[in-house]
Amino acid sequence: MNWTAIALKNILRRPIRSILTVAGVGVAIAMLFNLLEFQRGYEKGLRSELSDLGAHIMIVPRGCPYEAATIVLHGGKWPRYMDEEWYQIVRGTEGIEASTAIIMDAIIRDGGRENLIYMGIDENYPSLRQSWRYASGDWFSGTQAAILGSSVARSMGVTAGGSITIEEKGRIPATEVTVAGVLERTNSQDDGLVFLPQHTMQQIFGLQGKLVMILVKLADVTQTEQVTAALRSASAEADAGMNIFPLSELLGTLTSLLSSTRVFVLAIVAVAFIIGGVGVLTTILMAVYERTREIGMMKAMGAAKSDIFRLIWLETLFTTIGGGVAGILLALLSGRGVVALLKTILPHTPADFALGMSGSTLAICMGVSVVLGVVAGTWPAWRAASISPITAIRGGSS
Repeated sequence: MNWTAIALKNILRRPIRSILTVAGVGVAIAMLFNLLEFQRGYEKGLRSELSDLGAHIMIVPRGCPYEAATIVLHGGKWPRYMDEEWYQIVRGTEGIEASTAIIMDAIIRDGGRENLIYMGIDENYPSLRQSWRYASGDWFSGTQAAILGSSVARSMGVTAGGSITIEEKGRIPATEVTVAGVLERTNSQDDGLVFLPQHTMQQIFGLQGKLVMILVKLADVTQTEQVTAALRSASAEADAGMNIFPLSELLGTLTSLLSSTRVFVLAIVAVAFIIGGVGVLTTILMAVYERTREIGMMKAMGAAKSDIFRLIWLETLFTTIGGGVAGILLALLSGRGVVALLKTILPHTPADFALGMSGSTLAICMGVSVVLGVVAGTWPAWRAASISPITAIRGGSS
């Protein structure tokens, strides 16, 4: 006898109840899938962003360093600045191979719907951005020049040799600069930035002598703690009030924050699985009670206890596996919405962060679906296998 076909047929006999049960399991699996993929994608994206900076230590003005890091990694306005003089102290610190000073600001466009980010850089910046390649043009050809990220250049319809106008009503008078170069796509925040010579940007935006960030690359990465301590000591002596921290520390803190958040999310996922498991258990038990006479007839015709146990267990497994597949599909369909929601909640999310679909996550989700079916199906299957044929045929159960 084909017990698999019978189990599938029994599930389809009650379509509405089966769909609701599958949906309950599916929601729990979707939550688990999104949690696992979020953690994997977040850490991968964050490591990629920090690696793209080409630095080991970040120096920002006093304030929350992680808020500053978000501004630096994604671009934007930062209400605090450091004096340019501090850069000379940094450059004189032993153990530093390269360093670059950066000033950033943004201009609101399209009636406030979009910010165009400008970054003022010096001649040392390319030493940290060695992955830069130019689609056209090259480095700044003069002080009144700009380098455009690929996305900005495409949206403006400009190539090397053309020009753009920098202007914001009531704050920045119209200034025309020549496009010296256009970058190839980097798949990073650089694609959406406009780069200007540092002092040119300070003059245009009225930020003379101000910096937003200093990036430091070390000659020996094993000396990170010593160089960080030296920079912090110099900052204290100069009363500069700078936040100085290794990028590895930033990564560790943000991933620790993610881990703390994950505990709460796991609790929600656990509750969802309990609800889903109880739903499966209730559905199968109801099916067993409704089919008591049918099960009794099967046993009277020679079906063994093991056959009845297998039949009910298969029904449970098919239900939870169906919930697993539905949950994965739901997670994939809702991925963009979940990412958008998380970006509004978390203090920092990588620019190219997205929920993917890894083999390990698929295996875990389907494995959990099977385990849920095994656990939820044991009692109903045992209950069905224990039914007395004579009592069942008479319309009762034992």
